[in-house]
Formats: sequence, C-alpha cells, structure tokens
Amino acid sequence: MRDREFIELLDRGLYLVRGEAVAILTHAGGDPDSIGASYTLINILKEIYKVKKILFTIPSRPSTHSKALLNHLNLAIDDLEGHEGYFIVLDAGSPEQLEEYRWIFSKPEKVIVIDHHTTSIGSYPKDVKLYVSDKYQSVCEIIYDLVELLNYELNTLEAEALFAGIYYDTVRLSIADKNSLRVVCRLAEKDVNPVELLSRLETRVELPERIARLKAASRMRIYKIGELMIVLTRVGSYQSSCARSLLSLGAHIAVAAGESDDGVEVSMRAVNEVVERYGIDLGRDVAEKLSGEFGGHGGGHAAAARAYCREGEIDSILSRCLEILSEKLGSRAELMEA
Repeated sequence: MRDREFIELLDRGLYLVRGEAVAILTHAGGDPDSIGASYTLINILKEIYKVKKILFTIPSRPSTHSKALLNHLNLAIDDLEGHEGYFIVLDAGSPEQLEEYRWIFSKPEKVIVIDHHTTSIGSYPKDVKLYVSDKYQSVCEIIYDLVELLNYELNTLEAEALFAGIYYDTVRLSIADKNSLRVVCRLAEKDVNPVELLSRLETRVELPERIARLKAASRMRIYKIGELMIVLTRVGSYQSSCARSLLSLGAHIAVAAGESDDGVEVSMRAVNEVVERYGIDLGRDVAEKLSGEFGGHGGGHAAAARAYCREGEIDSILSRCLEILSEKLGSRAELMEA
C-alpha cells in the first residue's frame, strides 16, 4: 500500500455517507481513470458502506475513450436533478472541471473530493472534504489501496476498470512506477486479460479524426527551445489526438488549440524524456497558469494536460503558452523556417 495513513483517512471519511444517497461525478468528459475508479467505488459503497442509492454522471460529454469504457462496464450516466444527498467528485482538480454541475457547491459540506492532483487543494470551497494525495499516479490506484484496506474482493470487471484507469493515466504504463506496476500485476491475477481488454477500449481512428490530424500537421509552427522541438497548431476538433500525433512526427512538446462552445480548448502533450530531464509538468506549469490568465480552468499530468480559456484569441493563447514553456525550459524560443 502506497500511503496507508491517507487511505485510512479516506475510509473514515466515506463512513460519512453510510446509509445515505450519493452521486458520483468525474471531471468534464471523464477518462478511464475517473470512470474506472467510479465504477469500483460504486460497488464498494453499496457493499461496504451500505449506501442506499447511487447516481453517476460525467459533466459535459463523454470522450471517445470514456464511451468505450462505459460500454464495456455497462455503466449508465444518470440525471442528478433533484439529488439531495452527498456528492463524491473523482479526479477533478478544480470546481470548474465539473462545468454544468458546479451547482453542487451550493452545499459544500455535502461534497467529498478524491483526487491525486494537488491543484485540488485550495481550489475548492473550504467546507468541501478533500482527500488528495499526489503520491498516487491515478485515482484508480487510490481506490485499489482502499480495496486492500477493506479486504474487498474484486471481481474481474472491477479489476478491468482499475487496470484501464492505471494503464491510461500512466501513459500506457510508460511512466508507471514500481507501486503502479505492483497493482497492475495484482489486478492481472483477477483474470484481467490486457490484450483482450485494450482491444475493446482502443477505438478506431475514423476519417474526421484523420483529417484533423493532417490539418494540424499542415498548420503547425515549429519552434526550437534549446535542444527541444516545440510545435504549436490550431485545429477545430480532436485537439488531444492531434497533439499526440505531432509527438510521433518528432515534436518534444506539442500544443493544439481550437475554438469550442465556451472559448478556446488547448491540449498539450510531451514526450517522457522531456518530463524526466527538465522536470516540467504540463498540468501544473502550463495548463493551470494558462487557464488562470485567460479566465478558464485547466490541469492534467506532467506529460498530458488541457486548458479551457474563456477569454482571449487562439493566437494570443498559443503565444502565451510558448512564453510559459520558454520560461520553464530556460531558453528563448526560435521559430524554425519552413
């Protein structure tokens, strides 16, 4: 167990909802980590904490990966209108990441937050009960340690849910530390077949996404910061996919921005060697700062992050993003000629 004291504290906190009605929420769009943790926690709350009613929802619209895992787990999204019990928020670094469900903080004493991003600390109303530890690489691992503490027996589907969350939140295990790998091995003992599971979750790249990737590549501006190649681009959709694809073309850090209903969405990706060598954290160092300056919200992980900016134009946001990266990396950005 990575942090027994923290897990024991979480266990005591969850007894607050014993016999009550509970609604579980992820961050906007969800992801395998927040969904896998939600699915398993729902079952634990029913079995161990005797919660009488549980609802589950994902703010905004589920992402492509989210839909695949929801279907695999047969996990339905509920309407929270009229819910008067407790709320448990998983994997959301700030209230803004709940988007249309920010109204739950009208009664902050009824809200519990479980997260592995330290951005959660200080961003929520003071009466919200926070259980946050950045010692963990995923919320699914937090839930797994709770499983161990409670001696709860995981079934195969729960083990698959936790495996998927850890797998994707550690960038397909490429940045997984020994504790995360230990958990993955123990989950495999629950008859998890990684090849079969991931083949169901890895979605096919459809034509619109391919077109977006190609447009992103054709519009990219290439900068050099020290020895690193930084790529900025603008594209109307699939920003996350486009940023990932630009890494495979040779970028060390890729940023893709596009207009959304609420402003500008910015997705960022970095190769692991940059994160390890330079100590940069795109979620903490770039996304949070960018969204704060442009009236939005953001966060994520060291190698993958996202910011939503309600103010400013795409070009000014991308320019500021480049400035932040230059400051963090300690060198001036030079535009590479075509």
